[in-house]
Amino acid sequence: MSEAAVGHVLLARLAALRDRPEELAGLLADLRSVEHGNDPRFALTLDHYLESWLGDRPREVFRLPGPRVLILAPAAAAPLLAGGAGALARLLRSHGFGAMGVAAYDLPRDLERMIADLVPPAAIDRLRVAAAAERVPTAALDQVLAVERVLHGADLASLLREETLWAFGPDGPQPRLTELAVSLDELEGRLELSLRRDAWLRHEVASLLDRGVLRHVARDRSRGTEDYAFDLHTATVLDDGFAALARAVPVERRRRLTAELAAWELGLSADRFAAAAARLADLGLAVAIDHVPLAALATLDSGGVEPAYVKVLADGAPAGEVPALLRAGVERFGAQRLAVWRCETPALLEAGRAAGVCLFQGTAADAAAREEARTEAESPPHRSRPADGAPREEGGAEGGAEGEPPPRPGFLARLFGRLR
Repeated sequence: MSEAAVGHVLLARLAALRDRPEELAGLLADLRSVEHGNDPRFALTLDHYLESWLGDRPREVFRLPGPRVLILAPAAAAPLLAGGAGALARLLRSHGFGAMGVAAYDLPRDLERMIADLVPPAAIDRLRVAAAAERVPTAALDQVLAVERVLHGADLASLLREETLWAFGPDGPQPRLTELAVSLDELEGRLELSLRRDAWLRHEVASLLDRGVLRHVARDRSRGTEDYAFDLHTATVLDDGFAALARAVPVERRRRLTAELAAWELGLSADRFAAAAARLADLGLAVAIDHVPLAALATLDSGGVEPAYVKVLADGAPAGEVPALLRAGVERFGAQRLAVWRCETPALLEAGRAAGVCLFQGTAADAAAREEARTEAESPPHRSRPADGAPREEGGAEGGAEGEPPPRPGFLARLFGRLR
């Protein structure tokens, strides 16, 4: 790891600890073997969880490439750091996210071991610290400003990915809502930077993404009747400035928005999750629970939150157990509140529908909806005929013979007219 990647602030701090030892507790959490560890929102959430165990105690937090996070706190806080790290590691392991590496340090006794775990020993050299200090902040600040310009600018729409959440019923698939998300790959390519390899930049960008999408909705999608969903994390929702940001969206529009909060945030802090859900409800937004591993659905504790829907991810669940797990989910949440996310194969779509699931999002669901639309478009129009077989004369009462209800709109009308 180069000293430029580690950052001048950490290098300078390590050098200072060598010169003037302090009694501190250190904790290094390594997320490199954790599934989704490179996801900015996921990593940010785990960082905040570890910090939350310290309460109002002073701390220094260094977010490192990998991703890894180093926390320094007063020596008396060592048990709190150990407790938080242990709880987080158990939670990640029990939900199938993998093993988080943990290293604890008692400073100044373990200073040299900590330095060796973090940086090449030569990086603490004064001249190297000075050189890193001159070049890292300017480059990193320029990148953050570039990202902020994109997220505030008119070209944010070009970075948005839209995915339909389909409701499959007796009358065919109908759009339930459209999810909006900023494509990290597109953002990295546009700005020629790597969010996944620069932990500090990823941390800064994560909160900008939440706010950027909400500003986009307020500015460019404040009219119309479409229903939208987008990811948020609890740190954004509980921030002091969030209410003002949300109120920039007209209240009647907010009623058609759903904030998707990740399930791992619920596992990390049910109280923070419930507080975020309550704030969103007060502002008129619905709340959904996102990214629930199907294998963990049975043990999901919503903490008193009544979600609009729960999105499950079947990846990692044994294929033979998927139907039974989905049936149990339907029994618990209802057919209209359980959604299969990343439905990429016809087999998963068929298994879900056979289990009673109605909501699907992914390429297989998109393909099924397009196929039904194509089939209906190619079918000859239906004309009712009387018993003698002659075509019915036009100009009669609407809906055909007296007393008959008007025909239901076709699939294309429901699809493009957003009829429910």
